Amino acid sequence: MVVHPGAPTVPATDRSQGAVRACVSCPSRSARLSGARVPLPRPIAAALPLAPSLTARELAAFKLLGLGFDNRSIARHLSISERTAKRHVTAILEKLGLESRLQAGLAAMAMNLTTQTDSAPTWLEDRPVDPHA
Repeated sequence: MVVHPGAPTVPATDRSQGAVRACVSCPSRSARLSGARVPLPRPIAAALPLAPSLTARELAAFKLLGLGFDNRSIARHLSISERTAKRHVTAILEKLGLESRLQAGLAAMAMNLTTQTDSAPTWLEDRPVDPHA
C-alpha cells in the first residue's frame, strides 16, 4: 500500500486500547498492530476537508452518525423532528460528496479519531442521552 505525502491517515489498530483506528482492509496485520499509519478510503479522505462547510446542527448530526445513531435517535438527541434529522443527513451527504450514511458515519469516526485528544467525546457531554427513551 502506497501512502502519498500529505494523504489523510489515521493511526492503525492498537489492540491494547481496544479501538479500531485504521482501514479494516489494511493488507498487513503487522502494520495494524505496529501503530503504523494507513490511508483513509478515497471518499472519506475527500470528505474530511469539507466538514467545516456543515452548519452547527449538521455537524452535530454528523458526529452522531459517527456513533451509529439512526435518524430517530439523532432527532431525539438534538430535540428536532425525525424529518429534520433526515434533512440534515441528506444535506451532510450532499455537502461532503458521500453516497451513503455509512460513508458519512465512517467519515465522522475518522474525523473524531484525527481531532480527538482524549478518549471522551466532549461534544456530547452537554446533553445526557436517556437510553430508554
